[in-house]
Amino acid sequence: MLLMRLGQGREAEVFAWADGYVLKLFWPEFSQEDAELEARLTQQVWLLGVPSPRVEDVLEFEGRWGLVLEWIRGVPLTEYIQANPDRLRFAAQMLGALHRQLHSKAAGHLPSQRLHLIQRIQACRLPEAQREALLQHLEQLPDGSVLCHGDFHPENVLLGEQGVFVVDWPNVTRGNPMADIARTTLLMLYSELPHDLPAREEIMHQRQYFYQTYLEHYQNFSGLDMAQLRAWMPIVAAARLRENIPHEEPRLMRLIQEGLQERSA
Repeated sequence: MLLMRLGQGREAEVFAWADGYVLKLFWPEFSQEDAELEARLTQQVWLLGVPSPRVEDVLEFEGRWGLVLEWIRGVPLTEYIQANPDRLRFAAQMLGALHRQLHSKAAGHLPSQRLHLIQRIQACRLPEAQREALLQHLEQLPDGSVLCHGDFHPENVLLGEQGVFVVDWPNVTRGNPMADIARTTLLMLYSELPHDLPAREEIMHQRQYFYQTYLEHYQNFSGLDMAQLRAWMPIVAAARLRENIPHEEPRLMRLIQEGLQERSA
């Protein structure tokens, strides 16, 4: 059976499936259990009333596991910007408002953000003393109970005729919104943007402006404690370290060291 591929990422490829649906087909290293877990999480998010795809099925296709999802007919914000770079400011404002909308949702029985971060810190390649310092620092930060995407950035936001939707929910948790914003901060300001990312040059050239516009628009809907945001940065940097992206490691190590130094000052 020949499928039309719509896109791909680090975890999966996305194909047109049946009328109104897509197949998110995971790479072979992902198991049935992985697919079923993401299906449950994505469906819980949809049931909360979040603008996100509905899950139709979990299936095996040519030896790989995948999710059949409602087809959200739209383009990522990066492609929206690429089509007209003058849209960059509006896209950043939209991102801030949408992130605040997610954080207005109580997260019910979704997994614990704190436990997720602890597990990643414990598994990352850092000296034991540094891991312990990070875990002690995490203990001092407040917990939360709101919906946190865990990987919120322009590629995971689709804009189409029916509005704005958020996709890719495998890292969704119940937690503190400041930690979720810190993760987005890390991705927007410090991550290595893929060379084939639409609008890469525009975003690289204006990434600080894009980030500040996103943050200011979030603040229009909700006050932000910038000291708390800075306090979460070494935690999310250590969790990102667990993802084993070699060219990002020097920047992540610097964020971890600076964050711990600020805490002990």
